[in-house]
Amino acid sequence: MQEYEGYRTRKRADQQKKNKRWWRWLVALVAVIVICVILGAVVKVYPFDTGWNKTYKGLTWLGREAKSAWPFKSKPKVPDSKWLPEGKKTANYLFALTKQVNDTTVLTTVVLASYDSTTRSGSLIYFPNDLLVNVPGAGMDQLNNLVNLDEGRISMTLVTVENLLGIEIDHYVLGTERDLRIVLDQMSPTWPLEVPEKVSFKDPSTGTQVTLNTGKQQVSSSVASSYLTYAPPGKEVELCKRQADFAPVLLGKSKAMFDDISKLTAKNADLFDTDASDEELSGIWQTYALLGGKLEQGILPVKEFKYESTIVHRTDQDALPAFVKKYIKSSSTKTQAKRFKVEILNGNGVPGIGQAVTSKLDMGKFKIVNSANADNFDHPDTVILVYDNNPDTVHAAEIIRYEMEVGRIEFRDKTQDIADISVIVGKDFKQK
Repeated sequence: MQEYEGYRTRKRADQQKKNKRWWRWLVALVAVIVICVILGAVVKVYPFDTGWNKTYKGLTWLGREAKSAWPFKSKPKVPDSKWLPEGKKTANYLFALTKQVNDTTVLTTVVLASYDSTTRSGSLIYFPNDLLVNVPGAGMDQLNNLVNLDEGRISMTLVTVENLLGIEIDHYVLGTERDLRIVLDQMSPTWPLEVPEKVSFKDPSTGTQVTLNTGKQQVSSSVASSYLTYAPPGKEVELCKRQADFAPVLLGKSKAMFDDISKLTAKNADLFDTDASDEELSGIWQTYALLGGKLEQGILPVKEFKYESTIVHRTDQDALPAFVKKYIKSSSTKTQAKRFKVEILNGNGVPGIGQAVTSKLDMGKFKIVNSANADNFDHPDTVILVYDNNPDTVHAAEIIRYEMEVGRIEFRDKTQDIADISVIVGKDFKQK
């Protein structure tokens, strides 16, 4: 019995010695690691600093992988208050891009983003750039010509789209094909394109030769931007389809770099002409990146139309109401100050005077409801007619006089219901 107890006692003693040796090795290993970290990360002694940098990068990569694979993480969300108009649950943002073709600014891309926060759903609506539209104060013209008519501004385009769809636009973003190329390149040097049929053309704006075979392929940012912003005449609807096919790719990449969107927005803020803040722009970008299957896309319904010996597109008025109901998330997304109805009457005989006056006015404040000839072309001075004594109307007339740099304000009895203000453009304006 004693011999047996002695055996067990010796076994325990041997195990205790082994445990002590194991702890000594562990403490020694930890001490070596701490010393290496201090030499590499703090003192930066070679080659410990090189080893630490590699180890740190490896741990960072491992952390990202573990974070992305963690099944219980919460999905990122963007607060509606970050970018929706105050007190509203819906929003409409207009995005447009231009190119320089033969020293002329051409509007190549017009996309409306319409969002409803109650259903967390959003749409992207694409407009063929050769669309024949009724431009306030300028008659019929093509959509791609509006920025040029507006001396580089987007006011005409905004009002035209609002009138076409019967909505109000909250914010706009106007950029160039070059701006798009810069942003794409910052996000990724190459992009996947699904090309439905072989294309080959030379971008007249950048000189980029685009030759792509059918199927999926990786292209540079410069080729992608040309592919998405230019199509030869007659292929305008096809261009809209390209943009719609690429949108999920862009938004998918945006979702993968969700946390960097705010930085990208701030970095490129000076590239674009916009009335939205950086926070609003990053808000809608992040929101659309998270839409996934709730993103709806549609191309404005159009019909071919022969205009001045060329084939262009006009809105399919029969299909438009159902299209608006499906893709527009709100008929009105903000309460604007009253837009005063203005009538422009040519009193000096100079062709295109209505367009010239319209280009000087803020289409967010004024709506051109009529452009016609005055009773004669011999009016020496511009006269701005006001039909009531309302201070707001008088102030609006003063703004018109300031923008035109000529004219006198006169009060008249209201004999028509067309306009709040009539402008008889005289010969003094012709000299401007």
